[in-house]
Amino acid sequence: MKLFSSIRKFLKEVRGKLSNYPIIYAIFGAVGIILFWRGIWHTADFFSLIFIGDGTGEPLNYAYLFDSLLSAIIGFILLLATGLFVNDFIGSQMVSTAIKEEKKIEKITEETESDEEKEKKRIAEFEEKFERVTNHLDEHLESIEKKLKDK
Repeated sequence: MKLFSSIRKFLKEVRGKLSNYPIIYAIFGAVGIILFWRGIWHTADFFSLIFIGDGTGEPLNYAYLFDSLLSAIIGFILLLATGLFVNDFIGSQMVSTAIKEEKKIEKITEETESDEEKEKKRIAEFEEKFERVTNHLDEHLESIEKKLKDK
């Protein structure tokens, strides 16, 4: 756990320093993306040679696999250092979708709270009117009772 937090801290420092030099930052990011994808692509090609073969009957060249994996690892490190790994591979689409969902929930919550307040006001008004009607009826009943007693 301490290793991850120290790596995270180091990468944050690297991003902070690189942010002062945007062109170099962009170059590191571009090289990272290219190396990472090159490594993945060539590794996939190597595994396809294992399963399908190249048709020549020659033994596999494991230096090709090593080169591929090294490219992927160096690209991965560059992408982590620049902060582009998550941004590029998870993508802003997922992040923006999550933000939109959050905003929808906030809007629904606000509307619900607004509706609750309106309903509370209507109930209070209804209770007030009901109280007035009840009092008015009580007054009429009392006056009717007095008239009946007087007769």
